Amino acid sequence: MRRLLLTLGMLALAGPAFALALEVPLDRLITDSDVIVKARVTGLASHWTDDHATIVTDVTLAVVESWAGGLVPGSPLTLQVQGGEVGDTRIVFEHTTVFSPDEEAVLFLKATTSARLRVNAAEQGKYTVLGDQVVSFRQQTLPLSALHATVNRLKPANDR
Repeated sequence: MRRLLLTLGMLALAGPAFALALEVPLDRLITDSDVIVKARVTGLASHWTDDHATIVTDVTLAVVESWAGGLVPGSPLTLQVQGGEVGDTRIVFEHTTVFSPDEEAVLFLKATTSARLRVNAAEQGKYTVLGDQVVSFRQQTLPLSALHATVNRLKPANDR
């Protein structure tokens, strides 16, 4: 009985974390995003938060193409993601979007209440560009042109 209660307690605590891991269908990811861009990572800078509670990474990108939301190609874009490494301390968060230097990605972004942008649906909102293909967080590959066509089909012209 005690083991059952402990297991149920752990499941209750895991509930909110599990909810974050639910897969968002591509059509909903597209329609729920405020900005969709193809961008290249130009810088990564990890640092402690002001209250020294955790580490975050500022990701600087150059917009290569704007698919929705009106960002101008060539303009800089900075996102902040949870986790990173400062000195000998590394903090990793499950389901957080991870970026690498010089990589290109199609990003599905959502505006926050503070007028900043964040990756929509955590790791699901980033498709890594490899030549003329993109790779999802589940390592599924599809043509970049097919993804772009799907965005064009689902986003109203005035949002692009």
